[in-house]
Amino acid sequence: MTAERIVATNAIADTGNVLQTNTQTMKPSYQITAIAALCVAASTTARADLIYDFVADAQGFQNVSWQAAAPTGWPGLPGAVKQTHAAGAWQMLLTKEFSWGPGGGDPNQQLAMQAYANLGDAAHLKFDVMVDGSSFPAGAQTWYNFNIAGNSDGAQGWTQRENLFTASGWHNADDPTLMTGHVDQPFSYYGWAPGDTWFQLFTGANSDGAIPVNFFLDNFVVYVVPEPGTLALLGLGMAAILAGRRRG
Repeated sequence: MTAERIVATNAIADTGNVLQTNTQTMKPSYQITAIAALCVAASTTARADLIYDFVADAQGFQNVSWQAAAPTGWPGLPGAVKQTHAAGAWQMLLTKEFSWGPGGGDPNQQLAMQAYANLGDAAHLKFDVMVDGSSFPAGAQTWYNFNIAGNSDGAQGWTQRENLFTASGWHNADDPTLMTGHVDQPFSYYGWAPGDTWFQLFTGANSDGAIPVNFFLDNFVVYVVPEPGTLALLGLGMAAILAGRRRG
């Protein structure tokens, strides 16, 4: 995931170099069109992602334990975090409070989240969740849910989403099969909105009253989804560059 981010960043840098290299061969009108389109598009996509990949530690996540190795069968990078719900039935724990301190590649997570929230639903949070046989007591066959909730100081406040994992919700603890889920939702799904100033994420479980559940979490990324208009501006800029090169 980090590698994808690096590739994307390099691609933007390479585009800038191409534009700079060919400026002298382009007609002025094409130069202006290309530069204007690319600058506007870049201004809406330039914010770096907040990335929590847990390769080296828990990266400030709360109520979790860092695992140097991800669950067996997980194809992602090494490392994950594990959240333990020691008792059965309904439980929710604070998993991430985006603090004023550094994290996710940004010097101030809270300010970064405020900037994301002000973009509305162009801002997304995505992550992976996993269970395997080690998530349950040996010999247990039980139903379970994975639940998340966002919280903030905005009008929506606490916003809870339930039963987000499997359709059946059943798993035998003696079965080592890794079961995975992927959450990728806009900020409003978590109750986060423009003007909010602080942000919390809770995760939790619900299960048979006698059965604890452990979940593994990985690859938390806060990012911006380019709007269609932004992609159109990028296309316009590149088309102007190509047209200028042909005319030159």
